[in-house]
Amino acid sequence: MASTQTKADLSNWRESPYNQWAFVNVDQVVGTHEIKKGQSVHHLATSEKQFDEFRIQPKDDVLDLPSFVSASDTDGLIVLHHGKIVHEQYTRGNDQTSKHIMMSMTKSVTGLLVGILQDQGKLHVDDLVTKYVPEVSGTFYKNVTIRQCIDMRSGAVYPDGNHDYRCAVGWNPENGSEKHTNHLHDFIVNFHPEMANDDRFEYVSVNTDLVGWVIERATGKTFAEVIQDYLWQPLGAESDATITVDKAGAARAAGGMSATLRDIARIGLLIVEGGKGIVPTAWLDDIVNNGSKEAFAQGAWAPGFALHFSGMAYRSHWLCDAPSDVAIALGIHGQMLFADRKNGIVVAKTGSQPDSIDFGKIRMTVLAFKEIQRILLA
Repeated sequence: MASTQTKADLSNWRESPYNQWAFVNVDQVVGTHEIKKGQSVHHLATSEKQFDEFRIQPKDDVLDLPSFVSASDTDGLIVLHHGKIVHEQYTRGNDQTSKHIMMSMTKSVTGLLVGILQDQGKLHVDDLVTKYVPEVSGTFYKNVTIRQCIDMRSGAVYPDGNHDYRCAVGWNPENGSEKHTNHLHDFIVNFHPEMANDDRFEYVSVNTDLVGWVIERATGKTFAEVIQDYLWQPLGAESDATITVDKAGAARAAGGMSATLRDIARIGLLIVEGGKGIVPTAWLDDIVNNGSKEAFAQGAWAPGFALHFSGMAYRSHWLCDAPSDVAIALGIHGQMLFADRKNGIVVAKTGSQPDSIDFGKIRMTVLAFKEIQRILLA
């Protein structure tokens, strides 16, 4: 770990093996804002359960739990059942205090914030984004709603790995080829992506970063303050969190949040416990039940989930399967959070996989969730 620490910098922090250190030391690589915990912590009791019978077979090999953890490049794994920790483990030098980057699980937090703020009358999901950010009136976003953005049905087609975009959010070093300044809001104001032929699911992270800007305008607070005041402190997080920001202080609402594994699990617990008066129950019901299966089926992600879920859709930055009442938050490099509302099960996993998107390991993790679910319900 020490050798990768000395070599990890802005040019390689998402590459293996440097990501193993960088993903829990993001604030030493990228600029961040702090998300403060509150005075009251929601205590998680422990009721340890053995998973000796855990067996999955993603391909030819049968994996027990330790083999799965190794094969999936897992940094931390936690399982909650009815609000109690039944399993918790860490690898690669991580522990309970490690603040791991959540990558696009941050989007799922953004989706919860939209529901909270709508309930408080600060915005409405059917509003045009230009109501709050008139600066984008001359762009692709001039007739796009918050709902279209958080369902990834804005009509934009754009690769998340684009260097200009990564540089704008502060995640890549400049190399002189950039068309815009390395400020996120400047990038969004000049955003002119390709257009989709229809309103199918198209995963474009710029949509979420714009929603983060909308949220700041709707509340008059920084994005970190909004998470802190409306979600982090109310849910009883036990540790401070962080969110990455660009040089001007604009937050990466699409992927910049870092938190401890237990606090990530608390987000899942909020889902399975009906929002606990923090997130409206009706918003959670809408997330799970009202996504378009047809729009998702036309998108590139469908093959990665069709084998294991019959009703998969994407709603408010959550992957959801209405028939099984399961909501999933997903982030690149191995971040996953499962919230099984029907059975009160939460499974959270952090990782530092070499590939940003590895559908084989995503499917492996889905199998692991299903096996954990089977064992807990036996």
